[in-house]
Amino acid sequence: MKYEFQEGLLEQIFDCLGDVVYCVKDLQGRYTFVNHAFAERIGVADPAELIGKQASQYFPAELAKVYDDQDREVIRTGQPLKDQLELISQADGSRGWYLSNKFPLLNKTGETIGLVGVSQDLNQPSDSDLELADLNVVVDYIRQHIAQPLKTEELAEVVHLSVTQLDRRMRRVFRLSTKKFVMKYRLDLAQQLLLSSEKSLSEIALECGFSDQSAFTRHFGAAANQTPLAYRKSHQKLG
Repeated sequence: MKYEFQEGLLEQIFDCLGDVVYCVKDLQGRYTFVNHAFAERIGVADPAELIGKQASQYFPAELAKVYDDQDREVIRTGQPLKDQLELISQADGSRGWYLSNKFPLLNKTGETIGLVGVSQDLNQPSDSDLELADLNVVVDYIRQHIAQPLKTEELAEVVHLSVTQLDRRMRRVFRLSTKKFVMKYRLDLAQQLLLSSEKSLSEIALECGFSDQSAFTRHFGAAANQTPLAYRKSHQKLG
């Protein structure tokens, strides 16, 4: 059975979700809808203020270019961008982890008329959530062995679960696969070391479990939308 939703219902639903950042853009990259969470993230009180505006008017040039490039690729190929782990700026200047997805927006004839972006805030789960899913042991193991290559099979063995069972629990508690969680942990540690130490990029790369500085730069850049060196320098200026 098919259901027809009244126009605007989906937007109303997303507007009620405080941990979900949602926006719709036209083919020129102009916002046609944003929810309150999106507006709050960039320090705008009224979402209506963003309608007709572009990312370049609210985000740093380097970051806006990354978003625009992603948008054009989704629109060009017609293929969604799924489960992109991103370190996103907040209105207060801090950064938080989001799991981002972008989808082409089609009209009734199948033509692409824009793009929908949905990013979910990856809040830190409580200790009780971890204990309930037996994940505190896994997280502690990751912390102690973060400088090493960590495979999902190895982590599953630690808590006597199958890979599928562990992944299911990780997704339920962290909203991330085991592999993505390990990467997030590496990047979290790298972010801290970039700001709190004078260690070289190669030292940080090895301490956080990346195979080399090149791999570190690639993964950090994909998440933070700037290189580790640029990230360190930009925050030194703020300090």
